Amino acid sequence: MASSIAGYSISTASPARSVLPSQAKPETVDKVCEIVKKQLALSDDSTVTGSSKFAELGADSLDTVEIVMGLEEEFGITVEEESAQSIATVQDAADLIEKLVEKK
Repeated sequence: MASSIAGYSISTASPARSVLPSQAKPETVDKVCEIVKKQLALSDDSTVTGSSKFAELGADSLDTVEIVMGLEEEFGITVEEESAQSIATVQDAADLIEKLVEKK
């Protein structure tokens, strides 16, 4: 959307960026939720979903490293450090896992 004020064109549109739909299968998301709950020693009645952010679940940087290590072991993958740093939510982790599993 663009408008003009005193001869200047003002654009309020966001820059174009590709947004990939969630790729992970529900069972992958569920497995990641289980691993996160286990690594963070969350109670069985704690709610962890695809949109759960690790930080909001109480994970610090060491916890996040341990979660990634648990995911690598469970799914037989290797997560590069750069990719690991981009994981903020359970869905991010599940999407990355499926991408890496496809490459195997």
